[in-house]
Amino acid sequence: MRQEIEVMQIFRLPPMGKLVVSVNNKRYENLSEITEPKVKRLLQAAIGELIVFAGGYQELVDAGVAPHLSTQPQETEADSQSPSELLERQQKFLSRLEAERDAIKSTPPPKPQFPILSGIRPTIVNDEAEPGTGINKTLSLVEQIDKILQKHLASEPELAGRSIHLVQGAKSGLQILVDGTYYQKPRDIPEKHIQLMIKRALKEWETL
Repeated sequence: MRQEIEVMQIFRLPPMGKLVVSVNNKRYENLSEITEPKVKRLLQAAIGELIVFAGGYQELVDAGVAPHLSTQPQETEADSQSPSELLERQQKFLSRLEAERDAIKSTPPPKPQFPILSGIRPTIVNDEAEPGTGINKTLSLVEQIDKILQKHLASEPELAGRSIHLVQGAKSGLQILVDGTYYQKPRDIPEKHIQLMIKRALKEWETL
């Protein structure tokens, strides 16, 4: 079964019953308020299809819910085309708009990342200790950061007795082990204070 896609929502607002259209959680009272070209074309295509759904614009005029079009004779390109040619152009136009709509809907939102964590690998660096830091450079990067973290945790009495470590993941990167539970990123940890401790250790390691 093909996946359904919500194009827009329509609301009638009290007290006068004014219609507003909601697209991507933004409300508009007029098509001219939409500044994104792709979204605007998507709505234009949907409105055009609704007119077809109603049986054509003249049906709306006859029902008294749409204004009469100008009766002044004016030769247009559409007038000079046969019905089959006009229908073909309309179908191509709608197909292009549908393709753009699908492209918009299928583009995943950017995933939040923690660049420091994602870039860490267990590489061994040089054998020299960093002067004044007490950090042995023969340790892996994960071990270096964990050593800094333990220093910060030791100064926090409320975290005494807790087991909080940065460890190397089974495949790559870094994991956070809190009282036997593994987390991929600081924000995954429910306790904000522990998040802060880890971020502080990472920041200090960056300055070494």
